[in-house]
Amino acid sequence: MADKFKPPDVEENVGCNLIPMIDIMFLLLLFFMLSADMSQRDLEEVVLPQADQVKEDTKVRGTEEQTTVNVFHRLATGGFSCPVYSNAQDCRDLSHWLIAIRGKQFTTDTVKTQLQFEANLSLEDTVDPAAGKKLSKRKLMIRADQAAPYGYVQGLIQAAGEAGIYMIEVGAAAPPKP
Repeated sequence: MADKFKPPDVEENVGCNLIPMIDIMFLLLLFFMLSADMSQRDLEEVVLPQADQVKEDTKVRGTEEQTTVNVFHRLATGGFSCPVYSNAQDCRDLSHWLIAIRGKQFTTDTVKTQLQFEANLSLEDTVDPAAGKKLSKRKLMIRADQAAPYGYVQGLIQAAGEAGIYMIEVGAAAPPKP
């Protein structure tokens, strides 16, 4: 009768099951790879003009509200080719130049609507007496190819001003270090 009350023999498995941990690591790796790729969506392949002087940017990027506009030459794909640009000369055919914001392409007319939309995302609280409307706190970074027609950049600056964006930066490549 003493055997009736004997507890059953329990086998304890103290080994660590690594498969769930490996699954989680793969999911984290996938998440970080996708999020890193999305952060580069603002940038197109642009040959920036070379600056002769540079002021080091000490601000941490990504903390302020900023829109990046890219002006770049169409790539030689899909039957399109530009012998002028491919020979490192200045292409002045305006139909060869594209404007992109967050990977979406715009014309010189449709970019005005997009800049107004971007400006409205972060309006200041006060009304500017000179403009008679609220200005935007959003910064605008224009990254234009060094061979881009100046009229494109000038038109973007004017459209940004009309939209209420007054903090405008123009991107340039740092000069080579001696």
